[in-house]
Amino acid sequence: MVDVDWCLHPLEGIALAGVMFALYYWVIRLRCRARMVQAFIFVAVLAATLCTFVTLSVIVETDKPTYLNHATTQVTQPQPAMDEVAAVPMQQDAPLSPKDSGKDVSLLQHHDLLTLLYVLGVVAVVIGFVVQMSWYWRMRRKSKLETEDGGVEVFTAPCNTPFSFVKSVFLPPGLDGDVRRYALIHERCHIRHRHFFKLCLMLLLVAFNWFNPFVWMFFNEMKMQQELEVDMDVLAEGIDRRNYQMSLLQVCVQNSRWLMVQSAFGSKTLKQRIIFMNKRIKRFPSYARLAACMLGLVIFLAVAMAVRAQISFTLPHHPLEGCWTMDFTRPASTNKEYYPPFKQYAFYNHDTFFTPHLTSRDGMNFYFGFSGEEVVMRGDSLVNAYGEALVYRFVSDNTFQCDWKKSSTDNSLAQGEVITDQWSKATPSVEILKAFQLACDADQDKRLPFDGVWQQEPSGNEGNTKTFLLVNGDLMMGIEYVPDPDSTIYRYSGSGISTVITVNNDTITSKWMKATIVMQGKDHAVMRIDDMDETSRLNRIPMPPHIRRMLATTKMDAR
Repeated sequence: MVDVDWCLHPLEGIALAGVMFALYYWVIRLRCRARMVQAFIFVAVLAATLCTFVTLSVIVETDKPTYLNHATTQVTQPQPAMDEVAAVPMQQDAPLSPKDSGKDVSLLQHHDLLTLLYVLGVVAVVIGFVVQMSWYWRMRRKSKLETEDGGVEVFTAPCNTPFSFVKSVFLPPGLDGDVRRYALIHERCHIRHRHFFKLCLMLLLVAFNWFNPFVWMFFNEMKMQQELEVDMDVLAEGIDRRNYQMSLLQVCVQNSRWLMVQSAFGSKTLKQRIIFMNKRIKRFPSYARLAACMLGLVIFLAVAMAVRAQISFTLPHHPLEGCWTMDFTRPASTNKEYYPPFKQYAFYNHDTFFTPHLTSRDGMNFYFGFSGEEVVMRGDSLVNAYGEALVYRFVSDNTFQCDWKKSSTDNSLAQGEVITDQWSKATPSVEILKAFQLACDADQDKRLPFDGVWQQEPSGNEGNTKTFLLVNGDLMMGIEYVPDPDSTIYRYSGSGISTVITVNNDTITSKWMKATIVMQGKDHAVMRIDDMDETSRLNRIPMPPHIRRMLATTKMDAR
């Protein structure tokens, strides 16, 4: 799958336009038919524009797991999930120093300044175009209509050289005889080929590439090629070549106006025009030169886009992807004290699964337990980072079963008893999804002073348990878990709470959780539970990658 991202890359655009202009100048300029050359110029400018603004994001499906070696089942360093990579840089695990933070602010300010400069450049070119259009209309009001033939109006205007505008031809008052007739035929050809509108389209591309000098050079070459095309049309109507060229010399005076889209009868390129009229352009060499330049354009554009493309790999779609809920099929011997009624979900992604079970729920307020780990979806099983396989059986397209054995520490079942769990395709409630996804984005939004991730300082009696609070707007999620001994493996289990909070200046209040949190500085706070005399200290930290990975799994669309 290929997605298009829009971002400004001026240097790449300038480099590609420079290469294309070199191809144009040395291979096809004054060596090919003018109409074909105009097509090349337009495509070259369009390619430079794409190279300047477009970045391709390519997602490639692969059967190779991200971290599991099939031959040895040895665990290598796990790769972050795609959502995690997009949201959290690798360096985010460590707090930024004031020096690094200052660099980021400086870069952001430079980015904003460059963006403003770019927009001002576009606006300046557009304003120049509008001013020129107003000049044309003022000239029309000052001119005298002489004739109208076939929808083309001919005016005598106070101008130095003949020119055309839309479907109007403006001629200086001093022209007469054959010179006037040649000029009229010349400008009618411009109108027939719609050169004015083609120049306006080119000027639009110039506005977006105003910083690119080669695009401006292409624009001037486009005007010259239009003159070459019209010159050949005039000669094709039987006009004597020598007489026509003499008429050009007679009326081709220096044009003092700064018109960017004027199809001028006079031009600095008069010498090239006369040389071109006296050349014999052969059809086959002309097409061969143009084809070579087009091929070069495609190759250079493809290389430029491929070098900058953002390529990511994903495993192919697996039947377990999405969200499921458990249908209890456990035997009657199950100890209900150990397994009270609850709602359990399972979110499966390409490389992670997360199974929260809700024991109490009231809208956005709910208690939950959870477990999950990093997996590879292969064939008819899920393989974890230890090489252990969980086999599943599909009962139907929307239902599957899996078996597991009682652990030695579980007193709720008979020793070694095999339990069959059945899962059905599900769509979690809006409140559940919103709570988890807001928690996942807590470290990104930070619209309010409390927003972000807070870690509770251990008091000494929690063992290896780690506690985090994720605050985002009016919602807070607490997550308490014991990390896996192997730090390179994302395997987690624990419990948590989601609660709606009230934020008042530097204080958070949660009635459902019966807790109050008071900020003490930007990155420190104190939490007090109403039923307890002691308080806990909280420190703001970057979002731990395994927490983000766990919560981001809930963003998987239910299939």
